[in-house]
Amino acid sequence: MVCRIVPRPTLDPPTSRRQLLIDVSVLARHDAGTGVQRVTRELLRELLTSPPDGYVVRAVRATRWRSYRYIKDPGPSAEVRVEPGDIFLGLDLASRILPRHRLQLLRWRANGARICIVMHDLLPLFRPGWFTRRNARAYASWIRAVAVHADSVVCVSQSVAAQFSTWLADQGFDPRSSPSVGWFHHGAQLPFESGAAIPDDRIAHIASRPFVLMVGTIEPRKGYQQALDAFELIWRDGHPMQLVIVGRVGWKVAPLVASLQANVEAGRPLHWFSDADDPTLHALYDKASGVLLASEAEGFGLPILEAAVHGKPLLIRDLPVFREIAGDAATYFRAETTGEFIDELRSWLANLAAGTAVSSKRIAVQSWAQSARQMLDQVLPVDPLTLR
Repeated sequence: MVCRIVPRPTLDPPTSRRQLLIDVSVLARHDAGTGVQRVTRELLRELLTSPPDGYVVRAVRATRWRSYRYIKDPGPSAEVRVEPGDIFLGLDLASRILPRHRLQLLRWRANGARICIVMHDLLPLFRPGWFTRRNARAYASWIRAVAVHADSVVCVSQSVAAQFSTWLADQGFDPRSSPSVGWFHHGAQLPFESGAAIPDDRIAHIASRPFVLMVGTIEPRKGYQQALDAFELIWRDGHPMQLVIVGRVGWKVAPLVASLQANVEAGRPLHWFSDADDPTLHALYDKASGVLLASEAEGFGLPILEAAVHGKPLLIRDLPVFREIAGDAATYFRAETTGEFIDELRSWLANLAAGTAVSSKRIAVQSWAQSARQMLDQVLPVDPLTLR
């Protein structure tokens, strides 16, 4: 899909470069290592390294109390100023920040700038119980601000794009004034240097026996509890497969965190990396026997691509967005209870041991540079007249 182009005044001179303003308000304050922030970091790096023709890329940030400013200039004159043809790209999920600056967005649009927003998912809207009450309320305010003030919304998958389009229609937004909706897919680091030094001493010890890897913030929807319960049952029966979890502590998971810590302290074949950097993460992918994604809902599913880069078999929940990404190059499960899941887990582990698990190598993986280009195809004007 292509963004709707909003008419704007002519610039003088015609060859002047426009600004592509990248909102990284949350990442600039604190990199919590979530999936959204990993995506934000990678795409920002690509945009700064290879800016689109005719544009200068500038990272910007705001707080709830201070308007958008250029990140590299903290002085009082650093407030963002726009000209006709400039683009503001909401790459980060600044749900508590963007709604507070509606007037600034209105002024920018009045000056001929376009507002484009990246939408990672709609989960806080559809499943608020998975999030803190504060986050769910902030998200509800954010998505309505996006619907009213954005010229275009670029979703991270076709699944999210369909959900957002349906929501706009259900809420009664006029299609003539609503933002256009497009989508793109994430990338992954290509190629991976498998000969690099192992960055964490624990990895060599863990890799002496087979293990399954799970990656993602520890939060209610990720399915960690179901996976841990199933692994505890097979460990009681003497199964040798280890479970390695890479994920920082999120929200509303105190009992699960206590259970993880108790298992680690008890010497179970469970290992938890709560603050792994990228080299550690990729070393674990490289050594893993397979990758498990038990999420009950996602906007994308970045570990699918990362597993495919390393050629690791996947056991993933049967979600439409996972089908969109992995196609038939993964093993899917639909179990809702531990009792149902354990049979599917045992079957997959047996296939791993026999070398007959479905291969992930057929998954089409693009680089982050290609992902950035795909995103920009939905953001930048396609009519040459809009660049003059």
